[in-house]
Amino acid sequence: MIPRPARAILLLSLIACGPAVASPDGGPALYAPGRYLVDGAATKVHFHVKALVGGYEGDFTQPEGMVMIDPARPERADVDISFPVEKMTTGDASTDAMLKGDSFFDMAHFPIVRFTAQDAPLVGSDSATIIPGELTMHGQTRAVALSVRLTGVTPDEAPGIATLHFTGSMTVERSNYGMGFGRPFVSDKVDLAIDAIFRRT
Repeated sequence: MIPRPARAILLLSLIACGPAVASPDGGPALYAPGRYLVDGAATKVHFHVKALVGGYEGDFTQPEGMVMIDPARPERADVDISFPVEKMTTGDASTDAMLKGDSFFDMAHFPIVRFTAQDAPLVGSDSATIIPGELTMHGQTRAVALSVRLTGVTPDEAPGIATLHFTGSMTVERSNYGMGFGRPFVSDKVDLAIDAIFRRT
């Protein structure tokens, strides 16, 4: 079993069938086609923003979504994952309220942060890859590049179930999403670190 992680963003949608996808080096297969649901309890995205004094950091938790590997194109996957802004936390109630308010995420009108990717290349067991996709925050959708590494694969734990563990990272500019409040005292760049587990259904 893979230890449950403490950080995380990725996903899938289809019915499991067909042969597993071979690894790039011709070794044992890594992926079985099918739908992999994100483990919301074990997946997080950690964010960090620099400021003139200190900075802000916290986590997006309890996501929903999936990765789907189609048997017709087993070297690619579709990804769709959403994080509720309500579940974002910095560990400080006043900071949480500020970030969820209308100066930043405006949770009342834009309650979800969503990442999607179509035909995303599958990553090998000992390598990283770049997944081009779209990130939606604060009602704005922008193209992004997610650097991803596969850090663990388990065989079926039960009939029809397999587990994948990915880590990844990307940097976004919050002003591109209409959240430029506080610049230049708070950096425009936001670093995201993803730690995600998916389980085949």
